[in-house]
Amino acid sequence: MLAAALREFSQKGLHGGSTTTIAAEAGLSHPNLFRLFSTKKELFIAALQQVFATIEREMIQRGTAAEAPLPAMEAAWGELIADHDLMSMYLQGYAACHDPDIRAVMQRATRAIFERVERMPGVDAGQAHRFFAEGLIFMVGAVMKLDSEPTEEDWGARFLFSG
Repeated sequence: MLAAALREFSQKGLHGGSTTTIAAEAGLSHPNLFRLFSTKKELFIAALQQVFATIEREMIQRGTAAEAPLPAMEAAWGELIADHDLMSMYLQGYAACHDPDIRAVMQRATRAIFERVERMPGVDAGQAHRFFAEGLIFMVGAVMKLDSEPTEEDWGARFLFSG
């Protein structure tokens, strides 16, 4: 069910996503969906938490286990950004930060990722900042498909790789 929620919310956001569509895709009745999650926002937050659990499992843990954490996490992030729904959902979380509950979730998760990177051996605050900033640029580029579709005057490649 969270996979269905992630797909729906990643494309349509908190307010545009349909719980009817999510329930149907998950093979649940609409009332049963609301027995599991009392509000649409609660389901949206659960989908966001799924995104952050994936980032923890696929990127942070790989960096923690590596002798050279940053290159290992860069490679992992490169794999994660190929998942368009995951990246779109991540951005939908930021877009929904007008809601105080979602903003709190996003702040906690962003802080946790940043501080985990910052505490890795051989990584200082500046390196963690650059890693995070470049990761966000690549995420935005991936969602706009700059990595896979040609752009006029090759501006997409300059945007992604000129730093």
